[in-house]
Amino acid sequence: MYIGMFRRFLVEIILKRMPIVGLTMIDYEFRKAASEDIPKIVHLLKETIADVYGPILPEDALKPWTEGDQLSLDVNNAWQNMIVAEKAGEIVAVAAGFNDFVGLIWVHPAHQRKGLGGRLLDIIEAEIKGSGYWTAKLACFSANEGALRFYQDKGWKILSLEKDEAAGAMKTVMGKTLAN
Repeated sequence: MYIGMFRRFLVEIILKRMPIVGLTMIDYEFRKAASEDIPKIVHLLKETIADVYGPILPEDALKPWTEGDQLSLDVNNAWQNMIVAEKAGEIVAVAAGFNDFVGLIWVHPAHQRKGLGGRLLDIIEAEIKGSGYWTAKLACFSANEGALRFYQDKGWKILSLEKDEAAGAMKTVMGKTLAN
């Protein structure tokens, strides 16, 4: 009971619309995703996935997301675990956490390097910790050097390398002990 109350308290504090990385954060609102956001989230991901993962994944591995319904299915199954960042009513970034796992940090390329990814990661880490976990994990494609640097700069450590058979690429599993 107390853990649930603490978790809600933490998330409410973190989701408040406060600039934490200079003035650029003032234009963005962070909030829990709602069912009405599903089409906007799918649009964000579908619009940018080929640019982000095209250099990393084989074309056949991307097709279910770029040409099929996989993105829509994934978002419909996970939106309750998502946090969105909005600017002027447009969803420009999204993150998701599942138990002790950071499942997604996605920022539209036009909005990168403004602190959005870091803020979203902070929120997801707080949710994980508020759920009673003291460590967290994530996985990202090993060839995504920018993402690896981002996570390492935020205190994440490489735990292992694994082959993602479905994607046909190596992924790096990372972990972090969440601070008190």
